[in-house]
Amino acid sequence: MRNRKALALFAILALVAAACGGSGSGGSDDVEEVVETTEAPATTAAPTTTAAAPAGDPLVLASLMPLSGDLAALGPGIALGASLAVEQINAAGGINGVPVELIEGDSGCDGAIALDSLTEAIAGGAQGVMGAACSGTSLAILDTAIAAEVVMVSPSNTSPQFTKMDKKGFYARTAPSDLLQGDVLASLLLEDGVESIAIISRADAYGRGLAEATASAFEAGGGVVKNVVYHAPDATEFNSEVTAVGKGSPDAIVGILFPATGCGVLQPAFEQGLLDTPWYMTDGVKDAGLASLCGLGTALDGMKGTAPGSAAGEAFDAFSAAYSQVSADGAGTFIFAPQAYDAVMLMAISAAANGVTGPDIASGLVAASSGGEKCIGVACIELAASGVDVDYVGASGEIELNEAGDPTAATYDIWTTEGDTNPVLRSVDFGS
Repeated sequence: MRNRKALALFAILALVAAACGGSGSGGSDDVEEVVETTEAPATTAAPTTTAAAPAGDPLVLASLMPLSGDLAALGPGIALGASLAVEQINAAGGINGVPVELIEGDSGCDGAIALDSLTEAIAGGAQGVMGAACSGTSLAILDTAIAAEVVMVSPSNTSPQFTKMDKKGFYARTAPSDLLQGDVLASLLLEDGVESIAIISRADAYGRGLAEATASAFEAGGGVVKNVVYHAPDATEFNSEVTAVGKGSPDAIVGILFPATGCGVLQPAFEQGLLDTPWYMTDGVKDAGLASLCGLGTALDGMKGTAPGSAAGEAFDAFSAAYSQVSADGAGTFIFAPQAYDAVMLMAISAAANGVTGPDIASGLVAASSGGEKCIGVACIELAASGVDVDYVGASGEIELNEAGDPTAATYDIWTTEGDTNPVLRSVDFGS
């Protein structure tokens, strides 16, 4: 398998230079857009095919998470969910009696970094990838993965853009589209009596998609969107954007941010007195320890937010107990860690049933998530290997992938801020 993958790599390397050119992850008529994004996902397509792996080849997976860059505070905690899944699978005998191999790489939140890591993973024999984390980053490398017939299952891509793309069956996600999160966030704002909002957001696939979904849902519920302000993902100065988002004295400000640049927004907001206005945040900053990261002490306490979460039940309880044994602080979960665990489990279940090549794995992802005998964790792998049609109940919930690779069942957490922690106030379930 590794020699075959090395040949595939030559075709991909020929186009790496083109792919390294990219990076990354509505309101009313008076919407103000301060910064326009120039983000254009860089993609590489190589006419590469893969042959069926000989019997006995291991399942080789890669984890591509942000270990550097704007989401470095979140990457390791998410990646730990994937490595926990591999550890459990191997303790139970691996796939077809062979241990699963996991290649861990850095995606940053940058298409060029992710492409280098993906290329190395393919050279190492990877047939499936857990990642990338940032929507824009996955968009930048997806065509390369498809050309090499390597499956990508992201635990945290939430951009609505993926739903309508032709992924040729080689892409799925265990986090729901932000069309749903926009509804949840808008409902929270309206329930809290907020009548008008302004939005400050990253100008990338994630930020734009969620900003538009939130604004649309809020207006549909009778709210007023005073302005929407975008900032460049690589910006280092945010004073003008912060000033703009405060115009018109909105009842609340929605921040769709990532940790490092989020501090660049919140610090001038504090200096301008805008943190006296209620702020509502999203999944991009949950569990990032913003109080210490931004040096704002208790100024963020009471701030609310939304994020994909996990449905209560046996599957999550089992995951949480195991995760607490491997996490550095003994925490039972972390933002998107259950979804990362589920991404690996779905690929492993399909491999057990169908084979360990990328096309084999791709062929069974949807079937593994729904329609058969319900099971959790590694129990599903033994059933799938024996020919049983399984319905994997994930650590994050039912999942139930559709043909577009999107989960049709999801749970969202409503969280608040207490120092560096983000305790969950309540959860909202969406059935399939």
